[in-house]
Amino acid sequence: MKRFLWIPIAIALLPASGLAQALPDNPAPSTSGSPDWNRVQDLANGEEISVARHGELSVPCRFNGATNDSLFCDSFYSGREYRFDRADVDRIRSDDKRRNFVIVVGAFTVAGFIWGVATPRNNGTARALDGFAGGAAGALAGLVVGVPVSLLIPGRLVYRHRSWAHR
Repeated sequence: MKRFLWIPIAIALLPASGLAQALPDNPAPSTSGSPDWNRVQDLANGEEISVARHGELSVPCRFNGATNDSLFCDSFYSGREYRFDRADVDRIRSDDKRRNFVIVVGAFTVAGFIWGVATPRNNGTARALDGFAGGAAGALAGLVVGVPVSLLIPGRLVYRHRSWAHR
């Protein structure tokens, strides 16, 4: 139990360990047909992404297509279409919050089930019943832990502008 205390402490101190650097003044876009931009063009339509531009907040949207010079995506709420120039895009991340949440809750549920089955009891209840009770307790703990964890873990990186990649 003492070891589990260090995990939240490490997560809380992780952002402070990153070092900030200055950005280049005039970044050039990646060459057309480069493999990093091809990954953007290969995204599935409707996939939830987050587009970060240089010096601005990231914009969550649904992927709608990409050309060699632009990225198109739809807003979640207004139905508006966004167009981002390739030279302005700093990075594109896939939005994996829902997937991360399901993974955390599932892992806690399985761990609780295994703990319930493996713990010997002298009260005469069946091990399967103890396993289901442990799984329910694990699922509840997973719900509590899964929300902040899914918000803290960023999605997988799909694209990063080459000249800004060494920050």
